[in-house]
Amino acid sequence: MKTNTKTMTYREYYDKVYGCFLGKCIGGTAGGPAEGRKELLDFPLNEELLHQTLPNDDLDLQIMWLELIDEVGFDITARDMAREFYDKVPYGPGEYAFFKKNYARGIYPPISGSFNNPYYKNGMGCPIRSEIWGCLFPGARDLIRKYVEMDGSLDHERDSIDAEYFLAVLEGELFFTNDLRGAIESALADISPESKLGRVLRDTIKWYDEGLDWRVTRGLILRHYGHADCTNMYQNLGFIMISLLYGKGDFRETIRVGLACGYDTDCICATAASILGIIRGADKLLNEDGMTDTGLAVEVRTKRKNGSIADLAFDVCNAGISAGKAFESTVNIIDYPENYIPISTSCRIPAITVEAVYDGAPILKTDKRTSLGLAFKNNTDASVEVKIDITSPNEIEFTPSELSIKLNAGERFIQPCEASLKPEAKTLCQQNIFNVKMSGSFGTLTDSFGLVGCDVWYRFGPFLENIKDLTYLPPHEGYGAHFKLLADENGYDVTREYHLGGIADINHEFVSEAEPFVDIANDGRAECIPERVELGEDLFDTADIQEYDGAHIDYLLRKLISPDERDVEIAVGHTAPFKLWVNGKLIGMSDKTKWWTCENMHFSVKFKRGENTIILKCAQQSNHAEYSVIYRINANRWNQYADFTSVLLDRE
Repeated sequence: MKTNTKTMTYREYYDKVYGCFLGKCIGGTAGGPAEGRKELLDFPLNEELLHQTLPNDDLDLQIMWLELIDEVGFDITARDMAREFYDKVPYGPGEYAFFKKNYARGIYPPISGSFNNPYYKNGMGCPIRSEIWGCLFPGARDLIRKYVEMDGSLDHERDSIDAEYFLAVLEGELFFTNDLRGAIESALADISPESKLGRVLRDTIKWYDEGLDWRVTRGLILRHYGHADCTNMYQNLGFIMISLLYGKGDFRETIRVGLACGYDTDCICATAASILGIIRGADKLLNEDGMTDTGLAVEVRTKRKNGSIADLAFDVCNAGISAGKAFESTVNIIDYPENYIPISTSCRIPAITVEAVYDGAPILKTDKRTSLGLAFKNNTDASVEVKIDITSPNEIEFTPSELSIKLNAGERFIQPCEASLKPEAKTLCQQNIFNVKMSGSFGTLTDSFGLVGCDVWYRFGPFLENIKDLTYLPPHEGYGAHFKLLADENGYDVTREYHLGGIADINHEFVSEAEPFVDIANDGRAECIPERVELGEDLFDTADIQEYDGAHIDYLLRKLISPDERDVEIAVGHTAPFKLWVNGKLIGMSDKTKWWTCENMHFSVKFKRGENTIILKCAQQSNHAEYSVIYRINANRWNQYADFTSVLLDRE
């Protein structure tokens, strides 16, 4: 019989779980209106906001995980969670959108959160999902780590996953102590001091211990760990620590200070208030602090759409009781109510599983083989013989497509494989799903994996321009006198810039840009000979796709096939000027230099069914220029298309 070393009465357990989610809802609503403001917001707390309900993904996704466990038991996998996320989360901001695009292309966890997600991979989207794991598995770091790894890897990478783990461990520790500082130090012991996450947490504590004003500590966090993205995890974890330490156990002041820090205020306030809610418990929050059970407003596609926070806490506790019975390391809940409903603990793991192990990025190019491995695992206690059939998209060759293997009990075997686009293929789709069928004495099992087909562009350039145009001047004449200096120009400066530099003027037409601008005529100039460029990820640097050192203009042309007529929102990220044409029409431009985000500018267009022509004019004005072109589902809350196909113009 299993015996837990830690025991807690149901009354104690429920009070802390209810306090946790009560704090989550109250703090999230209090911080919601200011989300994204990055200035110091040192104002009195608005009491009315503490007694209202606003929808918040911080809580919604945890309700989704609870429902998944209720339905299938604790033996869930990252793929189960990914499927739930993809099917039930209607919105797609930031990292959520990139996960969903990856998932649609067969790129599953643990790399779905890191691949092609440079801007949001260390965001707040998974640290805000920590409470469910701390409440289900208080004190059980092994279980918290297992579930957090699955959860966080969907849409984030290492430091954000570790931040979720840190918060969940901290929250779990507080079921056994009300010593906040001791629980923080205990949870911090598992976070590497060399990591950026470990440094921001330890520095924030150090600055607090040195007696610095919280506003100074906030400024130091931004100086050393700040990021332009309001949802970036590093600064926001520091701000959570500020609110907890400087709030000194006062529920309202904790929320007020977290809100005053700005940036991802709903996440800061919701997380800090949930932690303090565990310490104080629901009874004190409701009766001593005068808080209100504001109820729920759930936006994900789950069965629970509203209801009281008390009812949610009851269901979390119900699952927590089963966790205590199933796992040695977590707490044993005693004196629980008679209406407890056991959660399934039966094993759902298939006899044989397969996972794609990529050798580098999971991308497919036109003229290069992609190497990867397929890892087959025997999850039974007996040896099995497995016949394997792999079905590829029509234009892709995959080897081997058939094989037979014998796996001993518990054995994991990696089969080296290669994929390549067939030489006769005229297109390359970004969505390439490979189906794996495994047959044996265990029956027939199926699974899939994907490779992302590169976005294929054709580059024309470099087109060059100097600071002065002397093309009319014969070479035997001295040219200095022809510079025609302006009143404020230094002749020597102009001469040296003429010799050493150059310019990239986005408004200079190096080829005819008269509409409809759908092609670039090859007039015999080397610049007009197309050069194929294959981009496996959205973000690219013009310095990486050409070899000219200096300011210049490139035209990038892509012909893509849309499966149907679509309303598309094109999000252009850029650090340098650009112009963008779609099907011959100029739809947008910028002559500004910016900090790159994946959505600096947005343009609404209509794609035709079939072939569409995209032309991006890039101005590399310094040693590099970064761009990205992302196709979002218009009016569908930032989700992205994942099934466009590039036409291979040099294979036509």
